[in-house]
Amino acid sequence: MEPYWVPGVNHSGRYSRWAFAEFSDVYRMETDFEAKVEAEFNRMIEGVTHGKG
Repeated sequence: MEPYWVPGVNHSGRYSRWAFAEFSDVYRMETDFEAKVEAEFNRMIEGVTHGKG
């Protein structure tokens, strides 16, 4: 899914931006999800501020 679906959807530009995350520990899922969202958001902001958005 991550190497094919996400880049394809993001390339089309019709459905906003997508990312992929897999969680295996139900007790850490919320914390891991927050970390993943923050990392992807920071990556997106970094790309925009450096002209790669």
